[in-house]
Amino acid sequence: MTTVIPLTLHLLVLIGVYELAAGIAGLTGRIDWLKIIDEFERSPALTFVTGFAAFAVGAAINLGHHHWTDLPAIIVSAIGWIAIIEGVMLMVCPKPLLRFSRGIVRNQKLISILAAGIGLALIVAGLTGRADPTII
Repeated sequence: MTTVIPLTLHLLVLIGVYELAAGIAGLTGRIDWLKIIDEFERSPALTFVTGFAAFAVGAAINLGHHHWTDLPAIIVSAIGWIAIIEGVMLMVCPKPLLRFSRGIVRNQKLISILAAGIGLALIVAGLTGRADPTII
């Protein structure tokens, strides 16, 4: 994949490592997605703090990388905005998001394989991609 700026490639790798780690943790039983959602429902403070962290990560991504110039850049910028939206929802109205999440993670093995696969794909894209500022 070719992108305009090198930062896109670095962020693809970092986001990919996060996704891969989440997938492996789910596959090995290190985490249980449904139990995590249960904990969020029992702890408004944990939900709010996690929402703030997600918001902060998404905001940091978008402050440093708000580019919609090519597919890799669009992926990174979209992930940043998704994190911002997720964070705000966790802080303001977590119930609909947690209900939606519970439906997705019912099959922990499948969602973990999907997360690990996306993580690997992002890592490979970041490591094998190249930055070429002349493509715009």
